[in-house]
Amino acid sequence: MASAATGSTLLVCVGRGNVAAHALPTDNKGNLFEAIGSPHTYTLWPSSGTALYVCRAAAGGEGHEVRATKPALDETTLTVIEVRGAGVLQDVRWNEALAGAPTTSASVVTTGPALLVAWWWGDAGVDGDKTAVPGNGFVVVDSVLASGELVQCAVATRQVGAAGTYHVTWAATPTQGAQLWLAAVQASA
Repeated sequence: MASAATGSTLLVCVGRGNVAAHALPTDNKGNLFEAIGSPHTYTLWPSSGTALYVCRAAAGGEGHEVRATKPALDETTLTVIEVRGAGVLQDVRWNEALAGAPTTSASVVTTGPALLVAWWWGDAGVDGDKTAVPGNGFVVVDSVLASGELVQCAVATRQVGAAGTYHVTWAATPTQGAQLWLAAVQASA
């Protein structure tokens, strides 16, 4: 990707078939990432899970590559969101909603304008293409929802202009549960 030379916050969310393989991501710009909490396993797939990592004040530029190690026997989906001009990871929440319950994230609280970033990691099996559509004013920026041996994911964002409490509810096909991450990134004070 072509990232800003300086001043961005990078959010890297990774889904793995082998939760034990989670490790800090790396990149070709010498940035250091830190884990936000620990990896979370799926109720239906207890050997699989997701994790979130952050790099504040990232060095960037053309040809920026972010990587996650991938053992030979692992399904790995890596997502990277660059928030330009950001400085504060104000709040992050994770929850799992099982099929039959509303697929609604936990709420984040902001103290001012923020970019909200939401991840939907579905728990359906590998057969058939999927859909994941967010509500609450969020817009999908990327997704991996094809049939196959992969960890399905959709990433959505929403810019909010004021302090508040925010969440997102997802609709998906087929009906399924999901791991949900929601992060609020604000400019430095």
